[in-house]
Amino acid sequence: MTVEHTISVGLDDIKAVTFECNQCHAKMSVSPDNGRVPTDCRQCGAVWLIGDPSPYPTGGSPYTAFLFAIGKIRASIKGGMPFAILLEFNEE
Repeated sequence: MTVEHTISVGLDDIKAVTFECNQCHAKMSVSPDNGRVPTDCRQCGAVWLIGDPSPYPTGGSPYTAFLFAIGKIRASIKGGMPFAILLEFNEE
């Protein structure tokens, strides 16, 4: 028998987006409403982003851009990113 467990979270439930450095494991949390993606680790100085961190289409629907961004981030993870992205939410 297979047991599957899923968690559904609405966008309003996301309290913070946390970036964790793969080099020193320091974490930095930003608000999803007005935060910016850090370009480097504040603890060890590892470079996370060089140049424009948003090379995806933003002129169309924000919903399409959101899905496109998730796909690009997943592809980046497979290629090796210098940080991990974690979503924080309250468990209710």
